[in-house]
Amino acid sequence: MAPKGYLIIDGNSLGHYYNNGAKLTIGNAQVQAIFGFLKCVRSMCATYANLQPVVVWDGASWRKMLLRSYKEIRDRAVTPNELKLAAAKAEYKKQVPAIQKALRLMGVPQVSALNMEADDLGAIMADRYAAQGALVVLVTGDKDWLQLVGPKVIWKDPINDRMVTAKNFEDFTGVKTTRQFVEMKALAGDQGDSVPGVGGIGEKGAIDFLNTYGSVADFTSQCLLEKTIDIKKLPKKYRALVEDENKAIAFAGNINLVDLRSPARPAPVNLHIDKGTPDAAKLRLLCETLLFQSITKNFDEWISVFPRLRGTEAAPAAA
Repeated sequence: MAPKGYLIIDGNSLGHYYNNGAKLTIGNAQVQAIFGFLKCVRSMCATYANLQPVVVWDGASWRKMLLRSYKEIRDRAVTPNELKLAAAKAEYKKQVPAIQKALRLMGVPQVSALNMEADDLGAIMADRYAAQGALVVLVTGDKDWLQLVGPKVIWKDPINDRMVTAKNFEDFTGVKTTRQFVEMKALAGDQGDSVPGVGGIGEKGAIDFLNTYGSVADFTSQCLLEKTIDIKKLPKKYRALVEDENKAIAFAGNINLVDLRSPARPAPVNLHIDKGTPDAAKLRLLCETLLFQSITKNFDEWISVFPRLRGTEAAPAAA
């Protein structure tokens, strides 16, 4: 029987968040990312019991072919804070194999592609499932995924307990449509992804601009074709969008970077789908090895939300 919908879970978004929480260690090894991740997935599966969970992971991004400096700032380790973040990332990477092993044993499918970020895979899957009439819940703290929200697609941030649907999209983002959200990101830029903004407009300025003119294309048409806007009376940063060719080029380039449905997006390379091998006994053993007592204490109840584990036999608790 086909599921009624899908939970598309952004692996690294959740993993990094829980890694940066209170430290849990076994000897010198940190395990807080593993523990937090598993508890979050379990909570989401309990809340959305009729939806099939799928975890998507980041590969190398095709966007670096468009912008060499894309996300470059995330890899810099010069200042004390950057060095601290780099150390935290290194500790997280050590925990990812255990997270993926646990998901495999829980029977939760995992998807990755050599050239794609989790965002891209989430967009491809959400569009496909929603077109089939299925409900899609995007589980992530990454606001870039908000552009995928629609009648059948919900954005759920379990980290801050926030949810965005088609009904409250404007209240949350400040713009009316997902296309305007993409244009807002393109105009404002994204410092975290090393994507420069266009003409110093900024996020608030971009929201005001789009609420006034609708879109960059409509604005350009009103200025140059319909002549309903007096260009000379516009603020300089707006005027530059029609007078400075470099600004127009920068905007078009940013659209390709931030639009998860961009025509520039290539087909997935080396798409890997790990359907998992559900095994309650091995999952219990892994959790016992990691000293996750709050999971193993009531293990049968804990795994009850994972349908693919039903019928597998859990090993007895360690004496």
